[in-house]
Amino acid sequence: MIPKEVLEYSVTVKLKEYSDMEVILLKGHLVLEQILHQFISAHQLDSKRVDAMNLMFGNTLELAMAIDASSINENYPHLKEINRIRNKIAHELFFDGYHKDH
Repeated sequence: MIPKEVLEYSVTVKLKEYSDMEVILLKGHLVLEQILHQFISAHQLDSKRVDAMNLMFGNTLELAMAIDASSINENYPHLKEINRIRNKIAHELFFDGYHKDH
């Protein structure tokens, strides 16, 4: 797990160094995934067991929602959309339909 300070540095400093939208989305997706893991760990779940589950981002998000939906509910649709776009970037050779591919 990445310490909170490193995550904050990643968001406030490191991501600003990139200008390529795809790199920002891919790196930002990793940061969000780490934040979800920290959220899960903060709710007293055994982080080693959760890590052993090898959950993908979508399942990690669903687990976080199951733990405490009220904390994530407002951002849930945005996190789902970020994950959808990230998957398109990672699995399609040429993807530029960030807004039109629903």
